[in-house]
Amino acid sequence: MRTLKHIGVCAAAVVLLLIVPFMFTDGFSKLVSGTDAVSSASVIIDKPSGSYTVLINRDRHRSESDLAAWNEFFSGGDFAIIFDDIGCVTLEGDEGALTMAQSFMSRLPENQMTVTVSDPILALSKADNGRFDMMIVSDEAAAAYGISSVYEGKNVDVIRVTDGGAE
Repeated sequence: MRTLKHIGVCAAAVVLLLIVPFMFTDGFSKLVSGTDAVSSASVIIDKPSGSYTVLINRDRHRSESDLAAWNEFFSGGDFAIIFDDIGCVTLEGDEGALTMAQSFMSRLPENQMTVTVSDPILALSKADNGRFDMMIVSDEAAAAYGISSVYEGKNVDVIRVTDGGAE
């Protein structure tokens, strides 16, 4: 009888210490809900005012259909489902470009776009050598750092985004 009581107390302690806290996590709710659907973000962030340049490295996107879909997406048009993930670089201190990147990210399924804020000199040096997926830069930062070296004569798509849409 003592042994059964001991086992019961230990089992109750394990349930209280491990199972009950797990029930209040996101992992438990995902496990119970039974859906693993990809959905868009629930809060869409508005685009900031101003003019921005979106650079897409064509070498990182081999599929022409995915590249066309990304161009359509960043141009503000209707886009189909994109199966390609993308990494976005913004320059440190370029808050408008960061907000624009977050706005684009909020329109995509979770984790399809990652945004990295990087040192401007390091980021542009890497970009000059084709070591970037995509980059968003405001006109002010573009003028200050001279980003034309990143896309002139290279395999890079350039999309201009302004308050009224893409140019």
